Amino acid sequence: MKMECSSCNANDNYVPPVIGNGELSIQIDKEGLQRQQTYVGMTPAIWWAGRRYGKYPGELIPFGYFIAGEEKLLEWRQSLDVKQALIETSCHYENGEEVDTKAFVHLNHPLLAVKKKFSGSYTLTYLLAQPGDDCLIPRGMIFDAVKTSAGVDIHYRVEDFCGIISFWCDAPDPDIVIAGNRFRITVEEETEAAFYIAMVDSLDSDDLVSDMAALKQQVRLNGFDGMLASHTEAWNKYWLDSYIELSDRKQMNAYYTAQYHLRISSTRWSVPVGIFPTHWQGKYFSFDDYFSFMGLLSSGHFDAARKIPEYRFSLLNAAKDRAHRYFGQNSSGGRWAWQTVEDGSEMATPGFWIEHIFHLAHITLSAWYYYLFSGDEHFLQEKGYPVIKAAAEFYQIQAVYKISDDRYIIGKCTDLERLGPARENAFMTTCGVIATFDAAVAAAEKLHVDSSQVKEWSFLAEKLRQSLPVEDGRYVPYPKCDQKSIAVFAGTFPYHVLTKDDPCQKSAMSDYLENESEFGNMYPVGNSVCVWYAAWKGIARARMGDGAGVMSCLDQATGEVNCFSEIFEIKNPAHHPWFTTAEGAYIQMLNESLLQSDDERIIVFDCGRSDYAFKLPAVGGITVEFAMCDSVVTALKITSPVACQRIVSVPDGRSFELDFEPGQLHTLIG
Repeated sequence: MKMECSSCNANDNYVPPVIGNGELSIQIDKEGLQRQQTYVGMTPAIWWAGRRYGKYPGELIPFGYFIAGEEKLLEWRQSLDVKQALIETSCHYENGEEVDTKAFVHLNHPLLAVKKKFSGSYTLTYLLAQPGDDCLIPRGMIFDAVKTSAGVDIHYRVEDFCGIISFWCDAPDPDIVIAGNRFRITVEEETEAAFYIAMVDSLDSDDLVSDMAALKQQVRLNGFDGMLASHTEAWNKYWLDSYIELSDRKQMNAYYTAQYHLRISSTRWSVPVGIFPTHWQGKYFSFDDYFSFMGLLSSGHFDAARKIPEYRFSLLNAAKDRAHRYFGQNSSGGRWAWQTVEDGSEMATPGFWIEHIFHLAHITLSAWYYYLFSGDEHFLQEKGYPVIKAAAEFYQIQAVYKISDDRYIIGKCTDLERLGPARENAFMTTCGVIATFDAAVAAAEKLHVDSSQVKEWSFLAEKLRQSLPVEDGRYVPYPKCDQKSIAVFAGTFPYHVLTKDDPCQKSAMSDYLENESEFGNMYPVGNSVCVWYAAWKGIARARMGDGAGVMSCLDQATGEVNCFSEIFEIKNPAHHPWFTTAEGAYIQMLNESLLQSDDERIIVFDCGRSDYAFKLPAVGGITVEFAMCDSVVTALKITSPVACQRIVSVPDGRSFELDFEPGQLHTLIG
């Protein structure tokens, strides 16, 4: 599936596409290079997840970039094949030269491979430099470079990391030049050559020299095509988890580009909003990575999704310390940092966003929904429930206030930042707390533990529902709020704590929709509706049973995608291209427009489509395959890994009551 752009149709917001593997993150420009031009604030370079300067603000360490000659470019074409994770370019220059490029970052190895087709000779230069400044080496880095038979090995040290960067090509007898922090390889009298940049460091390796030698030997034995083949095979395993087929190609392209970028942004820790310095230095927001998590989970990518709640579990002790630890006392649940680096340290710039608490609900729901979809009770007991319980205890002890005999609210905190600081009884935060208590109750009852706390959490959840802020028959962001906000959707999404026929929820949604052009972005800028908010609305409307509404939101969101169907945080004005939070929300919206489920029902949702097919997961580890052609259901197959019962509904009005044996496939239609 190729996303294409060219000199004929590129818009002013052209941004180079990204290749990566959850470790490396590399933008490749229209020439198959990394020329130092800025695109919507982003300058192409090589970034490596987890490799950052240790002190605040925890900036990512740059690992240079590669360029070639300065010939004037006349025409170009570029494609991103998201299924194969491959970028291709074709360029025609004023001097008559034509250069074609294929580039990929191997999914399983720290390896960038770039094949160039040309005539005569070609020089590729790798600069170990700060982006935008070819003379300035990365801050604090010292290195020593030595020639090899095919290129250069660069041994470096920066902060607590030491590593090797190897730059080489597969052509015979290349001319190799080391000039300070510039490394040039020239190939003569050839028509094509493959160039490689491989990286190993002390975070992953105890024997840098041996590990680099092994990787280079693997490349020598397999060549560019062989490495591309194993790379493609690894990607095929990811894509086998699920699929969708729609007649709307724009939606399909946006969906698969988003799935692609979530995978290459899925680090061993979690999913940052992007592995770029422009994207908060590739740090981790538990508020944001919940949206990425749900995009992955609802698409059946359980391995990638599981890393997110496991990362939060790894920080549980730090969260408990943050909530309350004093001379051996620790009795106030867990409060995770707002914006973290890999070790869980708070790295947010000081500001009123530090007073958010609704991200604990996202941490809770990541753990709970992973259990619900996977059915992994061992995970729930060992990792999920300890996290859920800690968040619930924090809310119970530090956030809930009893303000009268029968009235409980959430105290002052920062809700969505557009709403300002110190908001008491904020609707979205309160819904998040209710969702946390609900999940804690369900998890504890599943595990048969903490019966006394279950009673308290159930009581508080009900009291908080009764105290949600209502004015003029609709929920409001907080009492006496003079703004409109997407926050009023929170009872349905992201928290799903209200019934779909709740009149105050319906009225609040309608009121926001009448004013969304003014309040449709995360920040008070522009007059469009960003993809993130369009998806937020779309998921809520799908859960309310509004098929036409979710299709409208899909069209609205898809209309905001860019050249390679990539999604921005905000498109107008342009902010943060390749933004994983919005990508996850878009994926979840499309998935929930197709399939919805709980522990009793599976609903193939009717949005009015006449031709489509999908394979998606349902609650309980169940897999659903469905197809409709010309408004006729042609296939329905459902597999469950465990014994269970489900009622299944399809758009033509039929329903089926199923009893599953473990591993049983029910072929109901087709």
